[in-house]
Amino acid sequence: MDNIDKKIIQLTKEKTISGETLSSFFGISRTAIWKRIKKLEKLGYKFSHLKEGYKLILTSPYLLETEIKPFIKTRLIGKEYIFFEEIDSTNIYAKENNLNEGTVIVAETQTKGKGRKGRKWISTKGKGLYFSTVLKPEININQLLRFSLIFPYSVYETIKQENLTPKIKWPNDIYLSNRKVSGILMETDIEGSEIKKLVVGIGINVNHNIEDLNEIKDIATSLFLEKGQNIDRKRFFIRLLQNIEKNYFQFLENKLNPIEKVEENLLWKDEEVKILDGNKEIKGILKGLDNQGGIILQIGNNLESFYSGDLSLRKT
Repeated sequence: MDNIDKKIIQLTKEKTISGETLSSFFGISRTAIWKRIKKLEKLGYKFSHLKEGYKLILTSPYLLETEIKPFIKTRLIGKEYIFFEEIDSTNIYAKENNLNEGTVIVAETQTKGKGRKGRKWISTKGKGLYFSTVLKPEININQLLRFSLIFPYSVYETIKQENLTPKIKWPNDIYLSNRKVSGILMETDIEGSEIKKLVVGIGINVNHNIEDLNEIKDIATSLFLEKGQNIDRKRFFIRLLQNIEKNYFQFLENKLNPIEKVEENLLWKDEEVKILDGNKEIKGILKGLDNQGGIILQIGNNLESFYSGDLSLRKT
């Protein structure tokens, strides 16, 4: 969407404007104006087509730049905003392109969305949030696990603001009613001991119904299913981006310890769990997190820490 499209939206939102007036204003033909109106309608905008001209009667339900960016009160996250109606993966795009820090790439649907360990993420068009953020923090590699906890905590915060009671499944999932509602995938570009770029992909089931989650309905849920009503995706997304930025800068300024926040809201705390490490299975009582962000299991009389990677945490 270029500046002419954005201006057409702005002008027709205020009043009915004839094609002739728009044509004269932009210095293009009336046919070109009509084609732009049709293109905007394909993006979800609805216009009345009257003798007097065009009038915007309904904004797009999609997470377009014009629908999100003007309302983001951030200084970094989302200042550069890239929208796709469909893409293979926002994480792939972020990794393959030279993007500035804070750039947000959002898609209405992904054909190759993925979670941890290459698992597929179902991306129902217009129902969820599927986006990636590019970050370039000046942190030590040893801080990566601790740093990564910012993102499940930010999603947790935003969902809780919907009067729901989420829990954080270590290291990067959010659960409601013991079913997964969100997953986070952080991919790193490291040279030597220097972090060149981090790409944080987040997927959230927002307005999915049972049919949307049919294949995984026993293990997944959505905000809609838990709350019993549709969620305003735009408002939710804007709030989430603002929470991510707040927590990101507070972490860099040593004003936030995400380990404490995650531990307070940890799924299965003080319950028996198992860790799968390849063919190896380790059982214990989940006691919390250590000072690096790893989980602590009580195995017999001993406390042992485990760290993310190829590990999978499950309820016994």
